[in-house]
Amino acid sequence: MATYKQYETNKGTFWRVSGYLGVDALTGKQTNYNKRGFKSKKDAQHSYNTAKVQFQNEGIKKEPQRMTFEALYQEWLLIYEKDVEQSTLVKTKQVFRTHILPRFGRYYIDKIQVSQVQTAVHEWREILQEYRTVFNKFNRVLKYAYKLKYITENPCDFVILPSKPLVKQEKETLDFYTKEQLETFMTCLSNMNTRKWEAFFRILAFTGLRRGEALALTWDDIDTNQGLLTVNKAVKRGENGQYVGSTKNESSMRTITIDDNTIRILKSWKAEQAKTLIGFGFNAIQPNQYIFSKWKDNTPLNTMAPRNALVKICNRFDLPMMNIHGFRHTHCSLLFEAGVPMKDVMERLGHSDIQTTMNVYTHVTKSSRDNSAQMFAKYVNF
Repeated sequence: MATYKQYETNKGTFWRVSGYLGVDALTGKQTNYNKRGFKSKKDAQHSYNTAKVQFQNEGIKKEPQRMTFEALYQEWLLIYEKDVEQSTLVKTKQVFRTHILPRFGRYYIDKIQVSQVQTAVHEWREILQEYRTVFNKFNRVLKYAYKLKYITENPCDFVILPSKPLVKQEKETLDFYTKEQLETFMTCLSNMNTRKWEAFFRILAFTGLRRGEALALTWDDIDTNQGLLTVNKAVKRGENGQYVGSTKNESSMRTITIDDNTIRILKSWKAEQAKTLIGFGFNAIQPNQYIFSKWKDNTPLNTMAPRNALVKICNRFDLPMMNIHGFRHTHCSLLFEAGVPMKDVMERLGHSDIQTTMNVYTHVTKSSRDNSAQMFAKYVNF
């Protein structure tokens, strides 16, 4: 029911309307409609009836012209951060802070045009390998706005995504080591007489663990009698620094076999670690003792420590450089070479679906095909 009243101003006679729309399903509060400035009662009635129908169909609709993209992002973030790991949240915030908010933060969300998004995509493509990731995150926020009826359409739905990035990734590192390269690397590491890093890189290369999974290992994760290693946690980086959290996904929680030489190297490192930690005032003879910890506080090594160690090792022995994740690819490629079935490789690496394993397999076999012509020419030599 609505009431209509006539009133006068210096500019003339007008009508105003006050009426009840209903209960907001989101807040449970009654919602009223108050508006003035109509030239006739009929106009006021039409306005109220339109608002009543719209409320019944859509509920409360925020005025899009009053909401900037940055305000929308902050609202979306409150929901998003409840369902993701801190490490994922940090990366997502970095993408928005670096690439999205500087461009669209001050735009009113109902004013963002398809052409503006298309231009942004092309510019991201010129400077970023992962330009699709930036677009997808931007799109995710606007999808949220569309679902809540803050906007009538999502401009991202009409954007044409280019198939490939324009910027080429500089090839400074190998994707993975061959069997011979890995053997050389491990031999050099053994000659350095640094048991900690020999044990760490042995774990990576001979189990395929992710860096964070290896850094989070405790001695009770290793069953030397049965030759088993259990992955049930990972070191991650959040907004307040490093922390030990859950694995990447449920499939990442796994128990795998380890070989006798790896067990021997781990036992040797365990004895050395215990002696050293006693000197720093820590009792290392505990089941939950981290296998790779800092001397000063006995917490897991910093996530950058393995990379720094790898650079020093490769520089000292003039070895080809590879990133830390390359040891996981190395393990995967050598499993394929050894004839291990793809499903077993998938389970050993903790992949959530076999497509991920197949992608690595395709990448590995492509590298082999790329070298085949040169290998043939070198062999026939005429």
